[in-house]
Amino acid sequence: MSPSADSESTDGRAARRQETTRRIVVTAQKLVLDRGLEGFTMDELAQATGVSRRTLFNYFPSKLDACLGPSPDLPDELMEAFRAGGPTGNLASDLEVVTRHVLGQEPPTPEELQLGRALLQIPRFHQAVHERFEDLARKLQEGMQDRESEPVDPASGRLLVRLLLAVVESAVDASVAGDDTPLPDLFSRQLARARALFA
Repeated sequence: MSPSADSESTDGRAARRQETTRRIVVTAQKLVLDRGLEGFTMDELAQATGVSRRTLFNYFPSKLDACLGPSPDLPDELMEAFRAGGPTGNLASDLEVVTRHVLGQEPPTPEELQLGRALLQIPRFHQAVHERFEDLARKLQEGMQDRESEPVDPASGRLLVRLLLAVVESAVDASVAGDDTPLPDLFSRQLARARALFA
């Protein structure tokens, strides 16, 4: 098999895996909104999604995990560059690069954003989302403290991350309201507005 054919095969598998992941997540979210988290089984989720029970468990270990979807990833190389004072050398711009990476990994559709918004009204789901973002926030705060240039103290790091999350929320609101601009670009636009307000 040629390298290009091998790459196409790998890309095809990755695309199929991403499509299956999204189908499971959307189906799980719809079932939760319709029946509640305890109102269906993993077997019923597998059947509704059109995958085997075994396949479902290969993707997600629980219904809650299926509703949350894959955890956002901060690649080691990106965080190494961030801790070293990069990738641009300006903290605000570097935080924008990192956040854009997270938002651009698997951009949600408007339907997925609306489902996520509705699920946030469920306390258990809201808590799980909060815990997931706390983990990301902790990694960013540690990275800011470790920066070789302009390290940030813990209290300032927490404040910066909270401000970033507010800007992300604003971008999501715009997307749910019908703006079809890609979410990372909406985030950058809202961040520019926030920076102008504080200038």
